[in-house]
Amino acid sequence: MTKKEFLASVIVRTVQWLSARSVRIRLLTNAVVERLFVTEQMVISPARPRFTSDELIANLDEYNKASERYFADYKDHAYLVGKPYTDTMNFARRLFDIGVLVHWLRLSPGEVLVELGAGTCWLSHFINRFGCRTIAIDISPTALEIGRALFKRDVLTNWDLDPQFLPYDGHRIPLPDGHVDKMLVYDAFHHVPNQSEILTEMARVLKPGGIVAMCEPGQGHGASDLSKLEMDEWGVLENDIFVEELGQLAVTCGFTSASVVPVNLPLSVEVPTDRLRGFLQGKELRHYWSQWAQAFQDVNYILLYKGEYVPTTRNPQRARALIESVRDQVDMRVGAGAELSVRLTNTGDTKWLTGIPTQAGWTRLGGHLHSRERGIPALDYDWYRGELSHDVEPGEAITVNVRLPAIDTPGHYRVVFDLVAEQVLWFAHRDSPTTELRIDVS
Repeated sequence: MTKKEFLASVIVRTVQWLSARSVRIRLLTNAVVERLFVTEQMVISPARPRFTSDELIANLDEYNKASERYFADYKDHAYLVGKPYTDTMNFARRLFDIGVLVHWLRLSPGEVLVELGAGTCWLSHFINRFGCRTIAIDISPTALEIGRALFKRDVLTNWDLDPQFLPYDGHRIPLPDGHVDKMLVYDAFHHVPNQSEILTEMARVLKPGGIVAMCEPGQGHGASDLSKLEMDEWGVLENDIFVEELGQLAVTCGFTSASVVPVNLPLSVEVPTDRLRGFLQGKELRHYWSQWAQAFQDVNYILLYKGEYVPTTRNPQRARALIESVRDQVDMRVGAGAELSVRLTNTGDTKWLTGIPTQAGWTRLGGHLHSRERGIPALDYDWYRGELSHDVEPGEAITVNVRLPAIDTPGHYRVVFDLVAEQVLWFAHRDSPTTELRIDVS
């Protein structure tokens, strides 16, 4: 035994002896071991791309032709349009993927969404049913025609939303600048040879504050047996996604930032109920961490931001308002209304959307009519609605000229003013303060 090995063995025995006699030292020792193990698990050997950029660009036209050939020659159209239901082996994962993407897109009914690489549009159809105006874009005209047939077959398709099916040439997205709110790419970007060009196009068509959400396979996908079989049989590109490189590339192409969401269904973990408390206290981290680390490499949920995301009343976060009436009481005659001014200040982090009648998130001043006597239900919960002149940013204040409706019965009333995002919520439901106005009718 060398001098170094002897010294190390003495240190180990000493730590073990102290750990057996002190709870604090034992906990500290365990923490160090866990930290060393986690660090070891986090050491991931960098993979190398299967193809160089020059190789990908040189074969761009062939890859694009192969994508059309794939859908034109594929025999089982029922399988393609029946996803996620027909994909029985991955049904649960598809639902999980969609949930993650929709959640992190902060997607809301009424928004315009592009699905790039839509294929047979089964996911676009899903989003159409949710209430978004979908624009399905794909390199394959055949795939889009199959998708259009899927939309036509379902009697619940919302044609009022004007769903679109746009083929593109693999270079330019056929939409004007700043045309869409959100963009979805599901298991498709790893088929794109000219990623820089397409990322630039994606940033161009997004509105400021827009988000792209992608779900893509992780490193090693292109070298898998199934990917090799797909490339040999169809000629389509099966490449790897390197999230660090993709994030850097996205920023150079017009996006502000990129991030990943470290979740995954196939390799999620179960915790026995009798060990849950210890799990929540951080014990047994070594047992679970390797599964989490592997899951993070297998599937990537990637978010690209164009500018700063500001939540709106379609999908609010902190929906709060300061409501200030110039008067706290008005006198009205039977059959006659009254006028007053109300000042509204956006004290939350959510932009109030206006000018979108019938759409979710349309923000107005509302009033609930009550008897002056407390403890009884509202006489008319939707008694008053007042329009806002324009969208209201966080921190902004506006004045609303209120014309109260007539009341036909003499008495003593009160109106509770609140902000409402139509089809979404009343602000008071998020603990935003209301303001009361007393009304005497004679």
